[in-house]
Amino acid sequence: MGSSQCSLFGLTGCSGDKICGRSPSNTVTSVSSYGDIHSDVVSVNSTDGTTPTKVVSVPNFLFICGSKVVQNGLAKGVTGMAGLGRTRVSLPSQFSSAFSFHRKFAICLTANSGADGVMFFGDGPYNLNQDVSKVLTYTPLITNPVSTAPSAFLGEPSVEYFIGVKSIKVSEKNVPLNTTLLSINKNGVGGTKISTVNPYTVMETTIYKAVADAFVKSLGAPTVSPVAPFGTCFATKDISFSRIGPGVPAIDLVLQNGVEWPIIGANSMVQFDDVICLGFVDAGSNPKASQVGFVNGGSHPVTSITIGAHQLENNLLKFDLAASRLGFRSLFLEHDNCQNFRFTSST
Repeated sequence: MGSSQCSLFGLTGCSGDKICGRSPSNTVTSVSSYGDIHSDVVSVNSTDGTTPTKVVSVPNFLFICGSKVVQNGLAKGVTGMAGLGRTRVSLPSQFSSAFSFHRKFAICLTANSGADGVMFFGDGPYNLNQDVSKVLTYTPLITNPVSTAPSAFLGEPSVEYFIGVKSIKVSEKNVPLNTTLLSINKNGVGGTKISTVNPYTVMETTIYKAVADAFVKSLGAPTVSPVAPFGTCFATKDISFSRIGPGVPAIDLVLQNGVEWPIIGANSMVQFDDVICLGFVDAGSNPKASQVGFVNGGSHPVTSITIGAHQLENNLLKFDLAASRLGFRSLFLEHDNCQNFRFTSST
């Protein structure tokens, strides 16, 4: 074990009433270590959406002082990871307890590498040209009964966020899929989860091939040699563009309660100069990039679909843990973006 360094690693839970140790995990590299649980004062900016931000503090904020080995693979200057999972000691839970609001948080990942995204703890308003919290579409959050973390206790459920994708459409047409893969079985295999760790959405091989084939057929443009890690690419000259991105077939995730999550061209495509690719990764052909885990070292991923960061960009996602539901809205459809959130009222 490397030398220890106190860094913020969000807790994944701790049994008993006493201070104890736990295994912090680097969800990028899937490396786990052991660390002691400590507490300190954490200061954050606060606003109610109508008044200027002010700094507030949380005393006795719990975190894990982990080994440096867990920091390997993080971005330059980053010394820890913030835990946002479905536990009673994650950041959303500790903030809600400290400030007496419901367990809710929202994220918006910017599509602009030179700008910042935002994260809100607590309820709206989330102000752009309007309070975007009022126009969200909701779908239930699902609990996977088996942990998907690199380190977990036997019988511990997953703390990650799963939603119920029932089918997938390309250009409003259902894609033929093995729908049993879309459900989570008793061993925790299958289903769809949301991950800001994965840079792109990862799909079980048969799902990926079905979606890619339907996409190519609907687009009607010839494919070109793929650019890793992607498997379906086109010449940029063959694609039209508009203010909301490449003019390609819409991909819709049909969710548990019948609502649809639209993935428009800005989120579905990745451009490399004269080549543009469907921004989904085949878990079977590129397992190292998938970060999803595999059953007994085989080719079937534990999670059938992992919705990655590129598909989440410029979408406001509200995780309502109190009501066990996810709210979502593409800001591309609002002709706006994550970097334009206002933290005071315009009136």
